[in-house]
Amino acid sequence: MKTVTVEQAVRAPSERLWQACASAAGLRAWQADEVSGEVAPGQNLVLGWPMLDVAIELEVQIVEHGRRLVFQREDAELELELAEGGIRLHHSGAFDDDELEGTLSSWRISLATLAHYLEWHDGQARQVHWAVRPAHTSLERAHAFFTLAEAQRSWLARESSGVGTAGEAISLELAWGGALHGRVLSHTPSRDVLLSWQETNQSLLALRTLPAPGQTDERLLVVSWSSWGTIANREATTRELDGALARLARALENVGSA
Repeated sequence: MKTVTVEQAVRAPSERLWQACASAAGLRAWQADEVSGEVAPGQNLVLGWPMLDVAIELEVQIVEHGRRLVFQREDAELELELAEGGIRLHHSGAFDDDELEGTLSSWRISLATLAHYLEWHDGQARQVHWAVRPAHTSLERAHAFFTLAEAQRSWLARESSGVGTAGEAISLELAWGGALHGRVLSHTPSRDVLLSWQETNQSLLALRTLPAPGQTDERLLVVSWSSWGTIANREATTRELDGALARLARALENVGSA
């Protein structure tokens, strides 16, 4: 058994943090796209990501109001420890090395999303757009295209500051017009990044790779866009993100065949 531990500062009242972690509606606002069930001892929660064709069922083991939640799934355990000003997560399971690093990166993104949601959009429903494509590429190569200004110009941005470490500002002149100004909320080297997007009502843009089921020489390229509230030109933005991901897949394939 191996354990992933992630800590995240959260600038929100402790009761609002609790509600975001201990209710189906709260979890939908930052974690899974679909959540059903009740957060009560002995009950089951089903978390779903339909666009990824993924759903998991968790048994609720422990609920200590305002302080602690423990969930169980087969041989894996998830524990959330809540305190004033932050949250600590422990996820234990039989991870191989790739799963361990991917799980760590995924939870960093999720908890950064939780903190952002509570700071900017508390109580609002989340909408998520997923763009997903397979590509013959490596983690390191995909990460370079996510983060390096020169590589971003081949698919995402006309001009870019590049993606620095968590907390740093980011500025992109997008390939289709408009801009993305915000901050890097999560950045796991050779993995994934999460960016806030001021121009779209403080939405979030995640650039990620995931394992391709049944494939050893492919990764799934993922661009996911989480938004809350009213977004002008939402449908046009989703089309542009889909087009950007298609350009990224082509660029990575060309690099891989060069």
